[in-house]
Amino acid sequence: MSDFQTKKFMSNILSLPNELSEDKNHLVIFDCTKLFGQELGKFCDLRMSEIDGQDWLKNLSNLRQQYKINLYDMAFLLKEILNSDSPLRKIIPKSTSFYNKLTILKRVRNENQHFSFKHTNSATKEVVEVYFELSLELQLSVCVEEFNLMIRRLNDLEAGKSFQVDPNLVSKLGEIEMQKAEMEDQLIEKNSLLLDKEKKLNQVQKIISESNSKIENLTKSNEQKTSAFNKLNEDLEKSKKEAQELRDQVHELNAQKESDEITEKEIEKLIAALAGSLSVINEDFPKQQTRKTQLDNPRNAVGSFWDKPKGKRKITLSVGRRDLVDSKTSKPLEYIPEESRIEIAEDWLSVRPSGGRVFVDDDGNASTLIGESLVYLGNISDFLD
Repeated sequence: MSDFQTKKFMSNILSLPNELSEDKNHLVIFDCTKLFGQELGKFCDLRMSEIDGQDWLKNLSNLRQQYKINLYDMAFLLKEILNSDSPLRKIIPKSTSFYNKLTILKRVRNENQHFSFKHTNSATKEVVEVYFELSLELQLSVCVEEFNLMIRRLNDLEAGKSFQVDPNLVSKLGEIEMQKAEMEDQLIEKNSLLLDKEKKLNQVQKIISESNSKIENLTKSNEQKTSAFNKLNEDLEKSKKEAQELRDQVHELNAQKESDEITEKEIEKLIAALAGSLSVINEDFPKQQTRKTQLDNPRNAVGSFWDKPKGKRKITLSVGRRDLVDSKTSKPLEYIPEESRIEIAEDWLSVRPSGGRVFVDDDGNASTLIGESLVYLGNISDFLD
């Protein structure tokens, strides 16, 4: 079922680069893709709601048998719009050139995800120009303005003009880190759902096997025309249909999971590059530890697998700030003193250098997802109410 709802967006102001480099070009494409996905998603929801009513996305989710559609995700938007039977084609321009541009973006995204896209200056500007042209056709005013500014900045940099570092770079990094943390939550949820679907599929397949054996026995005893035989056949067909539906759902969930994992790696690489840029700008980055905070739980070694349920309290471990951030407000945690907070962040970053989501249980045990396993970070019960 769809979970489309109004959500907090990343800033709709693009971060303009102050130099031409592979890392900065990577951010340009990432930022433009995110903005276009947000504005196109809002456009689709508004127009489709007028045509097919408020449940249009729920109906599409059922049609595609897709778990939790993210209407602002360019991966979904590109795949859906390029599908010849997509309901979204009711509201999208019908020109061949429009779909050719979408195909270009799909190719760029695939190459980007598999780290084969070359973030050269010319290739980056071409992608931004495609986004600009699509925005003009769709009349996405925010995108038109922002992409126009980005193209002008890229042209100015090519001409040798100098610019200061974007003052919004730190907040932009914070937004990207929050997005990464939210994606980790989704991956945990999808892993759980996937295991549940696979378990149900195994149960149904067992029922099918048992039914086949019973039918074979009835056939041998020449009882094919009995009510029991007919009932078994009916139940078998129902089970086969259920098994196929579960296989389709498992296949779709695996595809979504794989796409999310690739995107997470892309975001992780981008965060590392941006954090490196900020470390050059900020002379006291990272902040120095002055006192070692005791975090270790005698029963668990830091960095070991955590085999207990993850906590319900969520924290974001920020690489850019080298700090612990509230997952809802994006501000530093208020219930831990700054000095201790920074020390804890540095300790946790030694276990998980890429940062991300941290889960804290009622006893103060902190864990984080590395790969598909929860890993123990330490205990912060002294700072909890």
